[in-house]
Amino acid sequence: MAAVWPRRLALVVAPAYGESFASWVDRMALRNGCPPWAMVEALGLDVRAASDVRSLAYGVVTRPETRRAVEAATGVSSETARGMHLEVFDGSVLDLAGVRVGDEESVRRAEGRERAQFFGSRVCPTCLAASGGVWLTWWKLGWAAVCPEHRTLLVDLCPRCRVSVRRGPAGRPARLSRSRMPALLRCGALLSGAVCDQPIPQISTSSVSSRFADQQQLVLEVATHRRPALIAGQVVSAGQWFAVLKATAMLVRLGVPEVLPLLDAPLDSQGALAAEARGQRWNRAGSVGRFGMAPRTVLVAAGLLAVALEVAAAEGESELVARLMPLAAAARMRWKERRPDLLTPAALPPVVRAALEAVLGGQAGRP
Repeated sequence: MAAVWPRRLALVVAPAYGESFASWVDRMALRNGCPPWAMVEALGLDVRAASDVRSLAYGVVTRPETRRAVEAATGVSSETARGMHLEVFDGSVLDLAGVRVGDEESVRRAEGRERAQFFGSRVCPTCLAASGGVWLTWWKLGWAAVCPEHRTLLVDLCPRCRVSVRRGPAGRPARLSRSRMPALLRCGALLSGAVCDQPIPQISTSSVSSRFADQQQLVLEVATHRRPALIAGQVVSAGQWFAVLKATAMLVRLGVPEVLPLLDAPLDSQGALAAEARGQRWNRAGSVGRFGMAPRTVLVAAGLLAVALEVAAAEGESELVARLMPLAAAARMRWKERRPDLLTPAALPPVVRAALEAVLGGQAGRP
């Protein structure tokens, strides 16, 4: 049976460069005067039997037939539609090979494993105001901490309701609304039936140095294959590069609080790492991540990123060992039975595996 494509929409909003799929759908909904659920149906996504966007892998991965439906409805190319999903980072920052549209369990497992917010987002209030409500895909990454253009920390919590930005009611994944129109510039979290109307452009944020802004830009360029990935002077794949960042972050977390004085990171980030180690809760979405999990706050992400990139910037194997050695010494004081396997990531390049073996004295793996 031949596929039945959706009708061409009369009112189409062109996607902005780097815009997330959910953001584009919201802007399309506003342009067409309908709620997001109706807009998604008009684009050809089968949402009639779905009660939760989790089961759709909404904005995470997409199928070829869905992209063809979007192109039929809007004229937006299949390649552009794919680029608005997190899968654009598959193979570099993320591993989404096992995520299947319509399989809620595969989405749930990947959300817990990967360093990204599948159903939430960080945000630069200044960028959002300037664009009139465009939410960027890279803001959803766990390594997203700084706006390179404005040199400010991103925002992850609404200061009024204390819910993760764009996450949903009380930190749960938001469903596609059948009745409410999107509020692109407002928090919009549902709390006991009330809607948080905090204007996001009015949320204040903190300035950072040009060095931290440049580090975030480096992450984005490696993630999108616009810059070669280098570890200890050797060219590696983007996936290997991010595996090194993750292993270094695990080592740092193991050594808190002894490791904190050794870190070349903002003091606020050091405090956030210490609070994370004490098991404090940051918001209603749940407890903060531990050793191998994604940074749950901007401050934790900024601190881990600053240290991990300094390690990755070592110019040779001996310098790599020297930069890892003090982190390993602090970790030994704390790891005990909590120690994860730092060599588990299969993508670690040989030079890093050798350096970890050297600094951990053959104790890089589990007992």
